[in-house]
Amino acid sequence: MSTFMSRRSLLKSALALAAAPLAAACQPVAVQPAQPAVGAPEAPAAAPKKIPLSIATYAASHNDWQRAVAKRWQEENPTVELTIDEVPYGEMHTKQLALLATGNLWDVSFSGIKWYPFSVTKGCFLPLDELVAAKDPGMDDFIPTTIETSKWDGKLYGLPYMIHPGNIAVIAANLDMLGEKGIDPPTDDTTFEEYLEICIKAADPANKIFGTNYISSNFYDCAPFRSFGSDVIDAEGKKMLVGAEPKATEAAKWITELRTTHHVAPRREEAEGLTFQAGQLATRTLGVYWVLGISQEVGDKFQYSLSLHPIGPAGIRGWQVFVEIYSVYAKTKQPDLAYDLVVAETSTEAGKEAVEVNKAQPTGRKSVWGLKSVAELSDVYPRALAWMSSTPGPFPMPYNVRFQELQDTWANNIMDVFFGEVPFDEGIANVAQRCQAVMDLPRP
Repeated sequence: MSTFMSRRSLLKSALALAAAPLAAACQPVAVQPAQPAVGAPEAPAAAPKKIPLSIATYAASHNDWQRAVAKRWQEENPTVELTIDEVPYGEMHTKQLALLATGNLWDVSFSGIKWYPFSVTKGCFLPLDELVAAKDPGMDDFIPTTIETSKWDGKLYGLPYMIHPGNIAVIAANLDMLGEKGIDPPTDDTTFEEYLEICIKAADPANKIFGTNYISSNFYDCAPFRSFGSDVIDAEGKKMLVGAEPKATEAAKWITELRTTHHVAPRREEAEGLTFQAGQLATRTLGVYWVLGISQEVGDKFQYSLSLHPIGPAGIRGWQVFVEIYSVYAKTKQPDLAYDLVVAETSTEAGKEAVEVNKAQPTGRKSVWGLKSVAELSDVYPRALAWMSSTPGPFPMPYNVRFQELQDTWANNIMDVFFGEVPFDEGIANVAQRCQAVMDLPRP
């Protein structure tokens, strides 16, 4: 065998030697993790994603406590990212329905009782009965009628954060004006007849001075009708009683004759610009929620007194419960957290803050109405609580939940009657017919 390579063999050997490093370079190489330098800090772990939750609060300065409560709840629940919105009261109902349609309703939102059942029947809210049973928010402390009013078809769809006995529940009297004429002001024991006498003696319509502004422009302000021993609609919510039942019609006539017969209350054109604080009304009606507001309006212009609604011919002081309620969205992804936030917003602590910080009226709990600080703000509060605790006052909700349609129909027709712009019998019959037509409609 020759010790010399042929030219071809030499070329093959050269190519093999050249390919060896390239093949080695294509083999996978095990990579060792980098070791941190001695004493270097470790990289921080990614923060856990927070749970989104949202609440719609009542957009008014006297309800700033609702936002304060929500912010504190957020601090106590750091795993939650809470969005706090402010919504004007009058816009909430339509916003609830619009957001329900898009599936974007707040996890927690509020309602006034006049719109609440409609939202319930449309599927806005989650029944809370099981959650309440699992975590009692102190149900015994709520004023009983507020819980009954927060139910629909036997189920609880929210917890109340406010209650009052109606928009014409309190009579404010100008003591200076009455004193100059030697007239005793109304008290909690004053009857309808006595109140009318006070207004007759105080009125001077020729000089645009009137005894009262008493009127029931809302059908649900049924204090006069219940004080006469009847109601504005029947207990089932299916029949209009005003204009169809004698005592209810008599109450409507009493209101009308304040203007048409006695001229102690202003007619439509006379009412324009008329105010209590300007000394043009000897007395005026207001809700319990405004007893502090009237103090700001009057200031030091004159002395005044506050008494509860007069006692009617039936020997009772009629009223209707009005509640505002916090509810949980029916499709919330966090029912337990949302319920817990509702409990916080309707708690005794929240109610105490409402009164003591924001000078709002008491909330829906007996413990709040009974606070010393509440009585110090106004002695009307404990008197109103005793009234609401002793006499039934269900909200007059139509069975078909067409509250807004009934209210619009009432307001568009009853004022012509109360102002004496149509004959009473003809006008009240028209009110009864038109309102009954709304109540005869099916549930939407």
